Amino acid sequence: MTQLYSTLAEVYHEMYQHVFDYDVEFQFYNTILKNNNCHKILEIGCGSGMLARRFLGNGYHYLGLDLYNEMLDIARREVGSDRFVQGDMRNLKFDTQFEAILITGRSLAYVIENHGITSNFEGVFNSLINNGLFVFGVFDAKQIFDNFSDFEQNIEHGSKKIRRISHLEKNLATGWTWDWKAKYIIEQDGKVSEFDDLTTLRAFTRDEIEIFLKLAGFNIAETIDEGKAFTVIARKE
Repeated sequence: MTQLYSTLAEVYHEMYQHVFDYDVEFQFYNTILKNNNCHKILEIGCGSGMLARRFLGNGYHYLGLDLYNEMLDIARREVGSDRFVQGDMRNLKFDTQFEAILITGRSLAYVIENHGITSNFEGVFNSLINNGLFVFGVFDAKQIFDNFSDFEQNIEHGSKKIRRISHLEKNLATGWTWDWKAKYIIEQDGKVSEFDDLTTLRAFTRDEIEIFLKLAGFNIAETIDEGKAFTVIARKE
């Protein structure tokens, strides 16, 4: 499993503030939630709390869940709230139900086996109120494998320079999967540190997602194209 959310959690927190526009991302989810009158929400894959800060600041009854305590420690520190729990999205169990559940950051890409997807979708279904909303984004298999290439990113955060060199290799062991090999070169105060990271990610076809959702009892309300990814809005009915 990747080090990006454990050993490199602080690097993730600093780097991704420049990779993602969290204000734009929040407004995307906020529009969907407002249009569907959803106030009590669960965010799966909440990471270091960058969206959590915005949800809480805008009056949502919010709970964030992440697999990694290192990320949650940063979230609690940054947000100044303890509305976070550690847990595995493949094993969701709550004493309460939510009006909407979001899987953000395309975190479903880390669930590479079919039984993990079905366990997640069934857990989401059981954790939603009747007519509750399920919103998540996934990588589009066609777009990923039609445009399969390495990439490099250079980020400056204060006095720190972060360089990430990414090499991708097709895997296909459990679906539309690939191995992401990343080298992080971090320079600060004249010192250079290097970390190698490896993880396996999964993309989906739209038909696959539709089948998984139907098996869990969801109906798709809308699919939003995002180039190499797409977001699905589904409803428990």
